Amino acid sequence: MAAVSTPRDETSAHAGLLRSLDTTGADDAPLVGRKAAQLGALRRDGFPVPPGVVLTVGAFEEVLGELRRTGRAGAEVPAAGLPLSEEVLRAVGEIAARFPDTALAVRSSGVAEDAPDRSYAGQYATVLDVRGPEALTAAVRTCLASAFSRHLKAYQDPAEPWPALAVLVQPMVAAEAAGVAFSVNPVDGSRDETLVNAVRGLGERLVSGQAAPDEWSVRAGAEPRRTAGAEDALGAAEIGRVAELTRRVADRAGCPQDIEWAWAGGEPVLLQARPVTALPPQAREVPVLFEVPPGRWLRGGYTLKPLTPMNVSTLIRAVNAGSEGLFRYAFAEGIDVRSLGGWSYLRIVPLPDAAAVRRRAERVVAAVRADEPHGLVERWHTRWQPELARRTARAGDADLGALTDGALLEELDERIALADRAQHLHFLVGGASSLVWGELGVVCRDLLGWGAEEVLPLLTGLPGKASEPALALAGLAALARERPVVREVLANPDEGCVERLEAAEPEFAAAFHRYLTEYGQRCLGADVAEPSLREQPLTVLRLIAGQLVAGSDPQEAMRRTVGEREAAARRARRELAAAGAGGVERFERALVRAERAFPLRDDTGFYAHVCWGQVRYALRELAARLVRRGLMDRVEEVFLLSVDEARRALADGGDPRALVARRAGEQNWAAARMGPLTYGAPEASVSRDEVLDSLPREDRALLEPVRWIDSVSHLGARGSASEGDRLLHGTGVSAGRYTGTVRVVLDEGEFDRLRPGDVLVCPETTPQWSVLFGSIGALVTDTGGLLSHPSILAREHGVPAVVATGNATEVLRDGQVVEIDGRAGTVRVLDPEPAA
Repeated sequence: MAAVSTPRDETSAHAGLLRSLDTTGADDAPLVGRKAAQLGALRRDGFPVPPGVVLTVGAFEEVLGELRRTGRAGAEVPAAGLPLSEEVLRAVGEIAARFPDTALAVRSSGVAEDAPDRSYAGQYATVLDVRGPEALTAAVRTCLASAFSRHLKAYQDPAEPWPALAVLVQPMVAAEAAGVAFSVNPVDGSRDETLVNAVRGLGERLVSGQAAPDEWSVRAGAEPRRTAGAEDALGAAEIGRVAELTRRVADRAGCPQDIEWAWAGGEPVLLQARPVTALPPQAREVPVLFEVPPGRWLRGGYTLKPLTPMNVSTLIRAVNAGSEGLFRYAFAEGIDVRSLGGWSYLRIVPLPDAAAVRRRAERVVAAVRADEPHGLVERWHTRWQPELARRTARAGDADLGALTDGALLEELDERIALADRAQHLHFLVGGASSLVWGELGVVCRDLLGWGAEEVLPLLTGLPGKASEPALALAGLAALARERPVVREVLANPDEGCVERLEAAEPEFAAAFHRYLTEYGQRCLGADVAEPSLREQPLTVLRLIAGQLVAGSDPQEAMRRTVGEREAAARRARRELAAAGAGGVERFERALVRAERAFPLRDDTGFYAHVCWGQVRYALRELAARLVRRGLMDRVEEVFLLSVDEARRALADGGDPRALVARRAGEQNWAAARMGPLTYGAPEASVSRDEVLDSLPREDRALLEPVRWIDSVSHLGARGSASEGDRLLHGTGVSAGRYTGTVRVVLDEGEFDRLRPGDVLVCPETTPQWSVLFGSIGALVTDTGGLLSHPSILAREHGVPAVVATGNATEVLRDGQVVEIDGRAGTVRVLDPEPAA
């Protein structure tokens, strides 16, 4: 591949007509055509796509306008007679200047091309080995003229308007071999087979029919097998690499893909990617084919449901893109979350070598010296949080039903962009805040000899979004307690109770709806497919009813927690004064800064999930329109599509029902086959401590908060037990003893199964689960540690808790009576037979 760079579009005098692939994404298809938009998105995601420049649809629109003006729009126009304005000619000349002395591939890129329901394959022109400005101008004319051909008009409905066209220009690839590949078998629909066709030299020999290709079948876990052909274009190892690239493209797209590829310089090069159309129908359960990437992968603990394609293309994509910020002051590259067999798996991407560790250490030292992490904490309080609050409030007030289709898609894009930003800030500020409050841990360790168990009470019960929803819910329960009519309605809450409350107790109903607006618009769990609490008012009313029955008072529990925090601070001051060694000023400074920083992990997460909730609402409105038009049966089916597929369905009117049916089959298959806890072997890692210990003493001191936070985060290990065991071991994270009835809640959709005083047993909790803590008696989780969300929530609400049991959700059963010791970290089964 020629080493050619493409300057940024802003440097061009023809910015409206030219667009670099480096600044092109999937959303730009109306401007650059689907082919170029897809390739630009893939190139930006790191796929091996050659650089390129697009002559946008603006040139086509100018040509079409001139043809209409001269009355030639309905006739086939020869390329030589195609009218090109001086502005278009100058733009073509600039493309030629960007690629001097380079052989070029000039390819049409249609706006309607490569759609799931119609590919336009072979309808548009491609011109290869183009050299020089004059030849490039002629090739551009050829491509544009193909948009007005008779055979293209016959291909589509003659009553439809001319589909817009752009022209993509890229350096030719010096191909040793080339061909096409399908991520599925397009004949029988098999998802466990990748088909690769290959010829020697350029792929044009295959497309034009000049050569009979080698045909290869590649299945996961098996060697590639040649089934036909005598070209001997590539060996099995190289074909395996092509098949891997094809599957990666399909994985990213969320649907089967066929690609055009070339082999050059010992590597596969991606030339085109598009959906595979007209696949045969699938059975009710459709196998999900996947390969486990290198590394150690841990199954996600936040949900026990398969990932939806929509979530992969929105929230999971944003998590992967923004996770680097979480490790800005830590010693890893980031988080990589993948859908493996339909399930969420996570890998911490390590720094590659000792040199990278040292560079990261030097960067963190410089940042700490400049007090950069504290600056980010303050910027959140003064700038970013108010901005997100204002913009989410605006989104919440929007009347989505009043928007045109185009305006709704624009609103959806704006909401996704806002959610991306909020997710980025969640990681960036969350990582910075940990370093800031980690300073308090180091101060207490050095001056007082305290461990993490003594430091954390200094920060428990601080105001923030972790505790606000539960306290506000307790306020509603207190209001209900004062009103006999509300108590009567909530004695047996049913589907009509919201309307009855609005009629009989409008003041309480108004307060209830304010609660749903303020705290109920978050995505629950980690999937935009999960309904928010605003969509489940009955669940919230049942939680209030539970607090009325239990007679619990979360506000009193919080007051006790605040008192314990203040007592811990007084104890620290007494011990410092008794030691007489000074350090009081250092402690007070660290405490003030830590109090400012500690709540931000959950506060930033709150706003990120509110933003994703707003994305969910826009997607539901989009889906409702598809349902009304007969293109979808149920609104919730939209989450079986990727976001780009949903956009296309609304914008183009394509029928997504076959794709939805296949995805539903894949979800069914995955739901019946939960993957193992881990994939892959532990990775060899660089000895971080050896590198850090070699730094100057003053630099090591600045890095101590990082090391302290890391040590606290890893306190506690997973336990495990088998059915019939009477004693489970985990990590005690919130002191106290409690005896109660087990209620296993696997996800947010089961909130209404919880009864007052139950022992909540769950895989993990997120901040969204805080609304339950006013009703439960104790908490047991499969995963977690001292700094995990369930631990923080339990301590703030004074609920005895044991985390990191490993498999409590599998061993314990609803109705069993257990005794929780939140200090010892044990769960003792007192009555192994569930109560009736």
